[in-house]
Amino acid sequence: MTALIDSRRRLLGLGACAFAFAAAGSAWAADTVSRNNAIRAVAFDAFPIFNPERAFAIVRGLFPDHRDLPGLWFQKVFSDTWLRTSARRYVTFDEILAESLDHVAASVSAPLGGAARNEILTAFSALDLWPDVRDRLGQLKAAGLQLVVLSNMSEAMLRANMARNGVTEFFDAVLSTDAVQAFKPTPEAYAMAMHRLQLEKEEILFAPFAAWDAAGAAWFGYPTAWVNRGKQRAEPGAPDVRVGADLGVVVEAARG
Repeated sequence: MTALIDSRRRLLGLGACAFAFAAAGSAWAADTVSRNNAIRAVAFDAFPIFNPERAFAIVRGLFPDHRDLPGLWFQKVFSDTWLRTSARRYVTFDEILAESLDHVAASVSAPLGGAARNEILTAFSALDLWPDVRDRLGQLKAAGLQLVVLSNMSEAMLRANMARNGVTEFFDAVLSTDAVQAFKPTPEAYAMAMHRLQLEKEEILFAPFAAWDAAGAAWFGYPTAWVNRGKQRAEPGAPDVRVGADLGVVVEAARG
């Protein structure tokens, strides 16, 4: 546009152009991110945001003769979360991480000293972001969506990872299952997002990482966009949900 605005007509013309440009920009943002008026918020599991590989790499480095230890460890972690929830013997995820690590290391005769144990466990409060996360969170926030994390991890662990990676500002709430003393995939755990945001199930898009979490969220009634970074198979009998390899599937689902 011309740099010299000498008349009221030109000034008004400039204002009209600016308004039209802003309106077009807003329409573009809405069209590319959130055209689904039913979705007003996204609830994320922690692991579509934070990559657990750093902790697993430490385990493999400390125990090169037990390369399968990370997988065995997390099988035990999740079996114990389900066991304790079913038996109503809740302890925090931090405690389950530690107990399961001790159990699995002993079962394969892997020597687990105090320093190594501490290094592994503290790594879960210092995870890295997946490469696509920051831009995708920005897109979702720009579309006016509320964002929350809803995780089995403790709130302290979640907030430490958020602060380390500079993404705290994107989230409206941090929801840990510690608040309801029941791990996902129980309905009580998933319902935390509804209660905190004061929204209906149909208004909250859930973004899980694991196949069991995708099944649990969909059974609960959340629209679900499964961030299947690990290329897992769906659970038998699980409802059909949107599936993608990164947070692009969440943006697409929010768009509708």
